[in-house]
Amino acid sequence: MKLKILAALLTTALLLTTATQPAQAKSFTDVPASHWAHNPIDAISNEGIINGYPDGTYKLNQPVTRAQAAKIVALATKTKPTHNFTPDFKDVTPAHGAYDHIRALTERGIFNNGEAFNPNASLTRGQMAKIITLAYDITVDDNDLISFRDVKKINGYHSYITTIAELGITTTEQGGDFKPNDPVSRAHMAAFIQRAIEFDAKRKSGEIYYDQVQRKYVEKIYSIPEPPPSQMDDSQAAQTINLVNNERQQQNLAALKQDKALSAIAQAKAEDMAKNNYFAHTSPTYGSVGNMLDHFKYDWTAYGENIAKGYTSAETVVQGWMESPGHRANILQSRFTNIGTGYATDSSGTPNWVHLFSTK
Repeated sequence: MKLKILAALLTTALLLTTATQPAQAKSFTDVPASHWAHNPIDAISNEGIINGYPDGTYKLNQPVTRAQAAKIVALATKTKPTHNFTPDFKDVTPAHGAYDHIRALTERGIFNNGEAFNPNASLTRGQMAKIITLAYDITVDDNDLISFRDVKKINGYHSYITTIAELGITTTEQGGDFKPNDPVSRAHMAAFIQRAIEFDAKRKSGEIYYDQVQRKYVEKIYSIPEPPPSQMDDSQAAQTINLVNNERQQQNLAALKQDKALSAIAQAKAEDMAKNNYFAHTSPTYGSVGNMLDHFKYDWTAYGENIAKGYTSAETVVQGWMESPGHRANILQSRFTNIGTGYATDSSGTPNWVHLFSTK
């Protein structure tokens, strides 16, 4: 039996309750629905992890301070300090609004304890990579599957930066400039935290795990009985859309519209995986899914991607996706309106499947 692998990625907005002061995403006057960070801001502000300002703005480009970052990360990870721990910082007193959050992360070793915390200093992108990696207990490896021109191994944040890049928590283009010393904007902080939350949820559900042999995080492998391999054609690949809509109909959800432009992109992704022998949401050719959609000038307000490898029929690949929580969530996402499908075999004849979902 051939190896069969699944992977899912979701970037979409969540419904919100009525906003109160400070402002939440639905009422931020400076965060239009078309902004690339709208969805993560929407999601984490709804959870009370990050707030707007009393004037109704979010201030997308304003740098995040170290104190603000401590509060955001502590709330996102539900980290609280013990009663017995007191940090040595002279510039952060118990009267500071973020004191307990700073105390909690320092107690865990996420921030170094010392005389100065520098609460009002801007958090750098390198520091962001470190605190997210440590706060979410992400295993750090030295595979260097992704590298950046301006992040050398002598950089103290190198391993943290490459680790979160491999997981898609940061989507900086492979081989580009990560800018580790630049401040983190409030827009980027929301995106980093939301992606870390999604990663953590998949790890807790067992959908992804750290493989000690490969020394990297991998998708769970699902073994599903399959019929003998048959000749695949475009009509069979397109059949997966009917199967997805059948699943949606059973849940009283609107059918997804078959989108030719989206299918062309999904096909390009399937062919790219087959040609370049990889299995991941981030393409070495096109970058992240969002980057790829932008590359092909596809307009979207939300998107999701399901990929699979080794399944030899439309029925079994959709069955595999439906039995996986992350993939099922994409298929049954009520806010998606369009779907595109792609299929390609690699040099060994192994099938690669791609479903792209979007909200138009």
